[in-house]
Amino acid sequence: MTSSHLIKLMRKIPAKPGVYLFKNISGLNLYIGKASNLKNRIKQYVKTADTRLQKMVSLAKRIKTIETDSEIEALILESQYIKRYKPAFNIMLRDDKQFGFVGFTKETYPKIFITHQPTKNQNAKIKMQNDNSKCKNFKAEFIGPFTDIGALKTTLLYLRRIFPYCTCKKPHNNFCLNYHIGKCPGICCLKTTNILNRSTKLSYDNFVELKNRYQKNVKAIKDILNGKKTSLLKKLEKEMIALGRKEEFEEAIELRNKIEKIKHVFENAQIIKSIDISKYQYKDTLKQIRRVFKLSNVPHRIEGYDVANIQGKYAVGAMAVFVNRKPSKSGYRKFKIKQRSSAVAGSAVGGDTGMLKEILSRRFSHPEWPLPDLILIDGGKAQLNAARSIIDNLQLTINQYLGIIALTKDERHRGSKIYVAGNKNSISLSKLPADVRNLILHIDAEAHRFAIAYYRHRHQKALS
Repeated sequence: MTSSHLIKLMRKIPAKPGVYLFKNISGLNLYIGKASNLKNRIKQYVKTADTRLQKMVSLAKRIKTIETDSEIEALILESQYIKRYKPAFNIMLRDDKQFGFVGFTKETYPKIFITHQPTKNQNAKIKMQNDNSKCKNFKAEFIGPFTDIGALKTTLLYLRRIFPYCTCKKPHNNFCLNYHIGKCPGICCLKTTNILNRSTKLSYDNFVELKNRYQKNVKAIKDILNGKKTSLLKKLEKEMIALGRKEEFEEAIELRNKIEKIKHVFENAQIIKSIDISKYQYKDTLKQIRRVFKLSNVPHRIEGYDVANIQGKYAVGAMAVFVNRKPSKSGYRKFKIKQRSSAVAGSAVGGDTGMLKEILSRRFSHPEWPLPDLILIDGGKAQLNAARSIIDNLQLTINQYLGIIALTKDERHRGSKIYVAGNKNSISLSKLPADVRNLILHIDAEAHRFAIAYYRHRHQKALS
């Protein structure tokens, strides 16, 4: 394949995360790689000075690209393809670098670790430390190979926040610090004789529940790294619905929150090249928002709104505030929904719309709160129209410049499109500039997080 041929191909390659496969004339895979931006990555092969890469490109006759929703999925898909096809140039181009593998020890509370050297025998023994600080052999299984160890470490960091697991080197008498900050289930690193003693205040039922939760967490991480994210989400959603039907609302909301975190990580996590939204020039981003949504003013203050409830019970609302693109937590507000729960529970859309009207009416009854330039609603046309009806009843000086947009989710509860007050057609979220899209998703996620936290507080208080 010549450089000119590559340049022609690049015109059709998307500037999105994904996996690319260089193929020879027979369709055999020569090399498989991943990228946060496929177009930019393929460009690098045009002027490469690496003679081995030049040889690989000369043998290639076509490039196949597969888009993914996120860089994490690109990392995982690349791993699966390399394991399946074993492309020759992936091995030749490693030099002194080694593939990474994720190991899972085979014990009651499996440890998770990264290694460069798993043996061919998946039941091979590895060395871990026990409570006497001596080496002990454990059997382990491995998932891999992964080409980017840094990205793999970051992926496990994200996953551990959703599915906590133990990283303690040896057992101890009391709960570890990670347990108290939500990064460890707790019982996995307690000495066996101390698990059910008075200091831990654990009943046998609590112990069994935590043990099962730990093993489910490890299984979930295995499923994600094996490319089974979609089936895992479907399973969790079924469990959430079942818990809701049994009126186990606290467990259901916890599971829903976990599902949201998984989706958020796979939509927004930057793992191949870390991009911090705070490093963008906020003036350029806000000017783009003004242009894209045709606002009257540059939106220095943006307020995001969301509601949280299960079947209308303990309904709450939340307002997250961003000033010059950054969260202004002193301006956050929470609302305990006052309308009758029976009216709320009657219709998911109607209920959310009614709650939104109440929230906005109460929000704008506070003249001492700074006015926003733009408000972001989690919902569709119904919620947008509800917000407009409230704003239209306010004094003219407010609605002269106040912009309203609504973020609609798809069937997988991912950001899909934006409705703008005064515009008939929606705007696809994927077509927005990256910094605008990221900021919108950040505000929506923050409003959702704040609403869920308040809901859980209300629910737990009611049960106590």
